[in-house]
Amino acid sequence: MTKKLPNKKQLDTARQQNVWDFGNAILYKLCKDNFEHKTDDHILTKVLFIGRIYAAAVERRKNKSTDINDNFYTETIAPTFRKSKLDEKLSYLKTLKTDKVENIKSVLQTHFYLTSTLQKITALEKRSFSSKYLHFHLPDLFYIYDSRAVTALRQFTSNIPEDLKHILELDNIDSEYTKFYCKCYDFKRRINTELNIDLTNRQLDNLLIEVANKQSSLKLKKL
Repeated sequence: MTKKLPNKKQLDTARQQNVWDFGNAILYKLCKDNFEHKTDDHILTKVLFIGRIYAAAVERRKNKSTDINDNFYTETIAPTFRKSKLDEKLSYLKTLKTDKVENIKSVLQTHFYLTSTLQKITALEKRSFSSKYLHFHLPDLFYIYDSRAVTALRQFTSNIPEDLKHILELDNIDSEYTKFYCKCYDFKRRINTELNIDLTNRQLDNLLIEVANKQSSLKLKKL
C-alpha cells in the first residue's frame, strides 16, 4: 500500500507561478464570465478552447464519418449543451463547500451526467474532457483527470481510504473518475493534515503533471 507525501521541492514547484498560468487564467475567466450554456457562441468557444488546448477535443468520435467537424460542433455539440440540464447542476454545485465528504456525490454525479451526455453523441467516453471542462467552471470542486495525472498519482497513493470507500457504491458515477477523485481528495487532505499545506486543485494538477513529465524524461534518457 503506497502512502507517500511529496517532497518540499515538488510542493514548492507546484505552488509557484509557471508559464501556463496566463493561458489557464484566460480559460478560467472565460468560464466564469460565461458560466451558463444558453448561447451557441459561448458554448462552442468554451468546448473548443478547453478541449483542444487540453488535448481532449470532443470532435474525436467513433461516428466521425457521418459529419464534418464544423457541422458536428454547430449542429450537435451546441444544441446538446444548450438543451441539457448542465446549468441546473452547475448552479447547485456553486453553493457547495469543497472540504465536505458529503458533497462529493453531487460533484461525481455531475461529471457522470456530462460524460454520459457526450457519450450519446460521440460513442466514446469523454471522461477526461468532462473533468477538464467542469474544472474550469468550478476549479475548487473538480480534479483534472488524464492518463498522466493517474500515473503520477500512483507514486503517492494506491488505495482509497476507508472513509471514502462508500462513494464507490454510489449510483450514476463514473467508476474510473471516482477512484481518481477519491485518491486526489485523500492526497490533498494528507498534505494539509501532515504538512499544513493547503493545495488548490490546480496546484495538485501542477504537482502531478511535473511528476509525470519527469517520469517521461527519465524514460527517454534510457532509450
